Amino acid sequence: MKQRPYRISTSSLQVIAETLKESSISTPCIYRYLLKEFNGTPYKWGGSSLTGSDCSGSVCAALSYATGHFIRVTADDLYANLFTKPLTYNFGTKTPISAAFFLDSAEKAVHVAGLCGISANGVWQFMNVSSSERSKKGTFRTTDELMLMYPHLKMELRALREDYEYGHI
Repeated sequence: MKQRPYRISTSSLQVIAETLKESSISTPCIYRYLLKEFNGTPYKWGGSSLTGSDCSGSVCAALSYATGHFIRVTADDLYANLFTKPLTYNFGTKTPISAAFFLDSAEKAVHVAGLCGISANGVWQFMNVSSSERSKKGTFRTTDELMLMYPHLKMELRALREDYEYGHI
């Protein structure tokens, strides 16, 4: 897995994550909360901060600050190495750290959107940071909306490996 350069600095995401951890909030809940912070963030290829991010940057930043394992990789690296568990709609009461991956015809993940919540009526919401968004900013999207945006790609829902989430790597 080839890492992109990642600058560790005190950011608002780090402050939020530390505050939530002090309140004994679970790692998956912190991940989802941090993803929501990317709503309205401008799309910037290679970015991974609230001032500018791409799809994998938002997922990597939320994952990094939630778990304490700092990483900056591509959507395909996330898919192949970290989000390796197929996600079904029957995961019980605890929603794992999850994402929607979009695969091309060669089965390479070319886009990712992090799962940031499930509404009371069961609609899954994802944070989509993409140049395909009309606003070119991070936007909340449902599964159906994502499939309409990327009809030429195959969508796969995946959960994070448990050994990564809980630091047993």
